[in-house]
Amino acid sequence: MVLISCKNCHEMYKKEDYTSFKCTSCNHTVRRRVKNSLQVSLALVLTALFLFVPAMVYPMMEVTQLGVEEGSTIIEGVISFLSHGDYFIAIVILTASVIIPLIKLLGLLFIFTSLSINIKMKNKTKLRIFYFIEAIGKWSMIDIYVVALLASVVQLDEIFNIKGGVAATSFSLVVVLTMIAAHRFDTRIIWDD
Repeated sequence: MVLISCKNCHEMYKKEDYTSFKCTSCNHTVRRRVKNSLQVSLALVLTALFLFVPAMVYPMMEVTQLGVEEGSTIIEGVISFLSHGDYFIAIVILTASVIIPLIKLLGLLFIFTSLSINIKMKNKTKLRIFYFIEAIGKWSMIDIYVVALLASVVQLDEIFNIKGGVAATSFSLVVVLTMIAAHRFDTRIIWDD
């Protein structure tokens, strides 16, 4: 007899065999394990980590004012807000665009590698780190929302124009890949011996 939980609604079932079945509560397909969960999640996080570099180095937003195009990176934007005395906005952008995605990436990388190379740590601690990362993850898209909002609102042809830069695409991919990696990860692997 084996206990199996639904990954979607966490309903528990006692089963004799390991075949997949439909959950009676949410109609989600329940499997013993998500196939290659750790490997796929680790690959996605490593890819997101590589994309994080261009997201920080290249311009997030390109502003064309009177025919002159100027781009600014996330850090340049934070420095600009600090120099104008807008400390709150600078801290929000720094936190949401640099600190939270980096914590999420490094935290997921730590969890996945600790499971791969068997680092001795309490399973509850790994699970708490994972749930903390999932909780803060939704705040890392603020920059993309700001660029999209500004680009859609401010369009005055050659007088003043705002569009997303290379970093906006890279940053969006970082956020999407970390979300997929966290969602794809089967937390039951943490409890395996």
